[in-house]
Amino acid sequence: MDKVKPSLIDWLERTTQKEVRSPVLIQSLWSGYGACFRATLFDNAKNTSMPVVAKCVQPSSQISHPKGWQSNTSHLRKCRSFQVEHYFYTRLQPSTNADCLTPMCLAAASGENDSNAHILVMDDLDNAGLTTRATSLSVKQAQSVLRWLAAFHARFMGIVDTNVWPEGTYWHLSTRQDEWQAMVDGPLKREASRLSTQLSSARFQTLLHGDAKVANFCFTPDFTRCGGVDFQYTGLGVGIKDVAYFIGSALSESNQRTHTTQCLDYYFECLSSQLIGTKYQSQHQEIEREWRALYPVACADFNRFLAGWSPDHWKINGELTRQTDIALATLI
Repeated sequence: MDKVKPSLIDWLERTTQKEVRSPVLIQSLWSGYGACFRATLFDNAKNTSMPVVAKCVQPSSQISHPKGWQSNTSHLRKCRSFQVEHYFYTRLQPSTNADCLTPMCLAAASGENDSNAHILVMDDLDNAGLTTRATSLSVKQAQSVLRWLAAFHARFMGIVDTNVWPEGTYWHLSTRQDEWQAMVDGPLKREASRLSTQLSSARFQTLLHGDAKVANFCFTPDFTRCGGVDFQYTGLGVGIKDVAYFIGSALSESNQRTHTTQCLDYYFECLSSQLIGTKYQSQHQEIEREWRALYPVACADFNRFLAGWSPDHWKINGELTRQTDIALATLI
C-alpha cells in the first residue's frame, strides 16, 4: 500500500498543532494534485486523540490527466475547484444538518508558499458509523442518497453566493469547450447550448453537490443513512442535475430503465417534506414540475460532456441515450 508523504504529515501537524499518528492513505487526488488520508491527532498536553481525514492539495506543474485532457484550462479549473471546496467546508458546511450529513471542518489552511495549495482537516464519517462504501446501489439503497440530496437542496434553495461556482457540476458547457469541440457533429453537439441554457435559466435554483456520484457518499452498513463528501464542484443550479447524475452512477441500466420514475417520485416527496417551514413550502409543486421536466435535459447535458470527453464511457448506455432523445425532441 502506498504511504502518505512525510511532507503531508508535517503539514497536518503544523496546521493542527497535534501529533499525527497512524496515517493511512485513502487515495491520491485526481491528476496527482495531492492526497486524502486518515490519521489520528494526538494532543500530548491533554492526552486525548481524535480520528480525522485530511485532504491535502498540492497542484503539480507536471499535469498528468488520466484521459489525456491536461491543459492550462484544466489546471485552472482544478485549482478553482479546490478553492470552492475550501470555502464550502469553512463557510457553508455549518449550514448542513443531520439529514444532509457532511464532515465537519476541524481546521483549514492555505499553502504557505502556494496560494493554490490547501489543507482541510475534517472529522471522519467512519466515526459516525458511516463505514460502508459502494460502487453501485439497489433501488432501495439509493433512497438514502436521494433523501440526502433532497435535504441538501432544500437547505440551500435560493442561495446566492459568488464564492462557489456560478454553475455547479464539473461538466457544464461553459467550462468544457474543449470537450464540446471534440464531439462528433450531430444533434447533441448542435443543441448543446440550448440544453445548457434550459438548465441555467430555470426559475428555481439551489446549491448543488456538483459531483453526486455514489463514490462520494459514505453509508451505514444497512444503507439507511449516508453522508456526502467531495465538494469541489459545488455551485448553483437545478437540483435535478445532481439527481440525474447520481441515478446514472448508482443504478444498473436495467434499474434506470424501470425505476427512474420511482426514484424521482421519492426524491420529490422528500424535497417537499424538507421544504416545510421554509419560504418555498407553498411552491413545492412548482419546483417539482419545473425540475421533473428538466430531468431528460440534465441527462442530455451530461451525455454531451461524456460524448466529447470519453465517447466510449460505460455511462453512455441505452437509458441515457433515450433520455437525451426526449430532451432533444422538446427543442424541435
